[in-house]
Amino acid sequence: MNSPEEDLQDFIPSTEAETEEDVELTREQIDAVAKLESLGYKKIGHYSDGGVRFGTKIPTGSSRIFDVGAEHLQFASLNAENYCEHSEYKGITSRDGTYAEFMINYASSRTPAGRAVEQYNWKHQAPDCDHVFDPWTIRSGTREYTTGFHIRSPKKDACIELSEISPVSHFATPTGSTWWPADYTEYTLKVWVTSSGTTEANTRQAQQIAHNILFEMDAKEGGQFSLISQGPVRVDVHRTQRSTDPHSIAFPSTIVPREVAALFSFAGEAFENPPFAFLSYYQVLEYYMPLVSRRDALRQVRREIRDLSFDVSNDASVLRVLNTAERAKGVSEEEALKILVRDCARADRLAEFFQLSEMAQHFSKKGPIAGVPAINVNSTSETLATQTARRIYALRNRIVHAKDDPRYISTPQLLPRSAEANSLGPDIRLARFLALEAVTDNQD
Repeated sequence: MNSPEEDLQDFIPSTEAETEEDVELTREQIDAVAKLESLGYKKIGHYSDGGVRFGTKIPTGSSRIFDVGAEHLQFASLNAENYCEHSEYKGITSRDGTYAEFMINYASSRTPAGRAVEQYNWKHQAPDCDHVFDPWTIRSGTREYTTGFHIRSPKKDACIELSEISPVSHFATPTGSTWWPADYTEYTLKVWVTSSGTTEANTRQAQQIAHNILFEMDAKEGGQFSLISQGPVRVDVHRTQRSTDPHSIAFPSTIVPREVAALFSFAGEAFENPPFAFLSYYQVLEYYMPLVSRRDALRQVRREIRDLSFDVSNDASVLRVLNTAERAKGVSEEEALKILVRDCARADRLAEFFQLSEMAQHFSKKGPIAGVPAINVNSTSETLATQTARRIYALRNRIVHAKDDPRYISTPQLLPRSAEANSLGPDIRLARFLALEAVTDNQD
């Protein structure tokens, strides 16, 4: 299947509206209108040049209006038949699921995603596929670099492209009242996949690839872009402008569960609400706690069974195995977090994190966050991993537990917009670091 750019190169709709109903259409144009109406687009008016105004419902229940010039009606009906609006994210998908085009959001909705894309210097290897990619070239002083990228899977079964929005996506996606924004270029993330059989399977594969590339763009380069849900618009957040130094981009090698990708992305978007950002990264850790705890339990049980003194006919030997399994089953959330940090976070990288000059004061006893353990990298009584887990868990409790909970009566709640909340930056970066370590450690 061709891409929408190839299918609909010349599809640019009319702009001057008329309300008269006596505009004559040819038989082919009437058939095209009928085809569009059969696909859910309702004709609600005409244009002076013979174009037609349509209205439609979008999945969230609201409506939108768009216009199609008379000369483009047949193009529109053809491509509306081949593509449909994505059911979960703003964007389109081919009817067989092998192509998807996603609208993207930047961490700060004060900065349009298109402008944010153009702030990056994308560096990637040229793909060896037959897709046509025509990126912008941006000049900044004496520098010149391209905007966007097109990359192919090492297995050659999928491609990803970040480029200007396609005409058919303008037609099928509710992007607003204008077709071609005048003040900035709109970019979309496009995914092609080799058919794996069913439309549902293809759609899932394309969506997973989109989550994976956006996760790696954030994790490796700090490019906090995300897919846009069909639900309500997200809250404005603020991020400082990113560097235009080269940002290497490659086909994603990390497999990220959908829940983890969504939480990790939201943490970046919630930068103006530090407690939310921290909790989103903490929820990534929560996702992996059961997996890591189960892995640790299996390791302990296997260790008991492999003990040279283990005797299956000896009750004491069997009871040691049962007791090990029981202890693992009843592990608390704090203990599970300690296991995760111990097993997933590399000790040398964790030590490097706390040795950064800007971290020393923040994590000390004189730091700005009260009611949480300090970090002593030179402690001989407690490992750095255990100290880290205890601090993260205590901070989580300060954010989520109500002040009248008797279990936490001695620890005040950490309130949004407070001085402490505004000082959470290093703890958020610590939670982010641990989340990335957990993701990496749990790759198959």
